Amino acid sequence: MLLPPLSPAIRDLVIVPSGRLNVIPFETLLTDDAENITEYTLMPYVINRFNIRYEFSAGLLLQRDTQPAMAARSSIFLCAPVSFPDRPYLGQLPGTETEVAEISKLFAEKNLPSMVYTHLQAEENLIKSARLKDFGLVHFATHGIVDEARPELSRIFLQSGSQNDGDLFAGEIYNLELNASLVTLSACQTGLGKVMKGEGVIGLSRALVYAGAKNIVVSFWNVADESTALLMKDFYYNLLADP
Repeated sequence: MLLPPLSPAIRDLVIVPSGRLNVIPFETLLTDDAENITEYTLMPYVINRFNIRYEFSAGLLLQRDTQPAMAARSSIFLCAPVSFPDRPYLGQLPGTETEVAEISKLFAEKNLPSMVYTHLQAEENLIKSARLKDFGLVHFATHGIVDEARPELSRIFLQSGSQNDGDLFAGEIYNLELNASLVTLSACQTGLGKVMKGEGVIGLSRALVYAGAKNIVVSFWNVADESTALLMKDFYYNLLADP
């Protein structure tokens, strides 16, 4: 029902979902019967046949298509607080330190600039500075939380520093100045939010787009620390190998 028959000539899908369809990952749907397939690597997932992108609304899609395309920059900003001593309810994320270090190494091997901020360096004030708009890629590896009742209170967790509390709320993300071709939120459930009729999901994703991110990578699920680090390293390896 969600995926009608499509011509083999079609390679790209632009999906403008409505209501709860906003939290269904279309790329994991199946294009054929998979009843007798026993290995998941052989499953006929939509992502194996199509390039997929999502838009919040047709209006925003038309607006984006009238804007001049920007060349993707090859510099990356990497941020991982790793531990949260002032928030005992948040577990440590040692895998995120490895994650950003390995990604930075990939860029160094290509002679591409990267800036890595971990532990106390990964503070909220840094993210709110003008420095962020100089990077083509921005990557946050941390904890995140979504408030579906009050989406402006959805947040990602950073270090507090001397000027902020360390909670980067969606309402604050709207005021960031991003110029990135891609922002990745490597954290739990960062793609969720409040579903608004005619508007889609209101949460961290929309805040990043309004702040200037051209593309975003977010998660619908809880994600494990160590395996996420491996996944993200592979993601950037392939991105650099075939932009």
